Amino acid sequence: MMGPSWNGGHYDPLLSLTMLGDVAVGTFYLANLQDLRDAGTSRLAMVYVFAALIEAMVFGLYIISRRMESRNNKQSTLESETNDSDPLDDPNSLPSRIVARTVIIVSTFLSMISLRDLFFPGTILSFIPRDDIYLEWTGAFLHSPPPDTIEADEHGLEAPLYAGDKFVSQLMGLYLSLCCMLKLVSALGWVKGSRNVGANVENVERWGVVASKLIWKTMALGNMFILTLLRMFTPAAQTASLDLRWHLMMVAYEMFILFLYAFW
Repeated sequence: MMGPSWNGGHYDPLLSLTMLGDVAVGTFYLANLQDLRDAGTSRLAMVYVFAALIEAMVFGLYIISRRMESRNNKQSTLESETNDSDPLDDPNSLPSRIVARTVIIVSTFLSMISLRDLFFPGTILSFIPRDDIYLEWTGAFLHSPPPDTIEADEHGLEAPLYAGDKFVSQLMGLYLSLCCMLKLVSALGWVKGSRNVGANVENVERWGVVASKLIWKTMALGNMFILTLLRMFTPAAQTASLDLRWHLMMVAYEMFILFLYAFW
């Protein structure tokens, strides 16, 4: 069995999602350009914007050129499928149902928190236990106090002074949301596909599985970094009566599943 192939299109999903991430990061910097200009860092912000957009353009041009070349050099290599084949090996099934269920449970929860921090910083989600403690401990009430609350009376006037903290918090929410998007799309966005990819008839592993494993390997390492960060700040969170054990267990379980199916 051969590994991932650029000509086989295994990297196309990863590059496409990364291209969307670059556009999202560039758009975020442009949306906050006025605050960055007030802080005297508008030139550095524009460097980030141009770098992200140029990278997205390069990825997009590569994908278009590769697909055009693949279409011109397409060979009719049809795979004979027998009726008594294993249903788990169905080309129309998900790359891994276990990974899909795990990612839906864990990454959906993480994406809710990260999207809240991105679009609605300081908003309390009542269905999340002790969410107000989390917001107070992370300093969200300093830069984005909820209106008509005690926090707004205490920190409303000084909130503009914490514009940098708000920017970093929203940027972190954007990055976590993009990571969750990568995991969700890689588990649910495509099917296993056929075994033969172009002229690479020796690649006996299905196209969708190979493409998903490329993302799962990276996201497993990303979960390891998030797990390390949460573990480092667990003692500090306990001083604010914030229990991070459930967060640790969920991220650790998802990391284990991603490692298992990415490298297995």
